[in-house]
Amino acid sequence: MPAEARSAEGWSVDGWRAFWSAPSAEVALKRVPAVVTPDVEAVWPRVPGRLRGSADYARRIVDLLTVVPGLRLELGEHAADGGFVFLRWTARGTGPDGPFEGIGTDRLRLRDGLVAESLIMSDLAVFGALARVVAGRG
Repeated sequence: MPAEARSAEGWSVDGWRAFWSAPSAEVALKRVPAVVTPDVEAVWPRVPGRLRGSADYARRIVDLLTVVPGLRLELGEHAADGGFVFLRWTARGTGPDGPFEGIGTDRLRLRDGLVAESLIMSDLAVFGALARVVAGRG
């Protein structure tokens, strides 16, 4: 595996896989600051604008797990190119509209073994529910 896709401390494909196989809000709040840069930027499906900062990134994952408490992501293919890592995943869970299954892709830009930028792409309807939670906090 390319060095860009692994890190002894920080973000790694194996760490991603382990977290999303049984995610929890408590683990997210502790783990996210250890795997993203303090100034991380992220774009999430159906949520307007860019998220900035590790605390907001952790909060977004907690919000997603609140919308879909039993969410599980299974890693499909992944590839690294320079400082970028691409992940294709399958999501399963029960959201506000009932059970669902679908796919998505993350494009991560790494800096010093940490995620500096995350672009999440998926057309799953559950991201609309997440957008409503984020907007309600606004």
